[in-house]
Amino acid sequence: MPRSVNAVASRARRKKILKQAKGF
Repeated sequence: MPRSVNAVASRARRKKILKQAKGF
């Protein structure tokens, strides 16, 4: 898997987690 794609996926996942933490 290209590194760039991996970075984008990790960033999206982090955003999702941040959103969940805020809601919590």
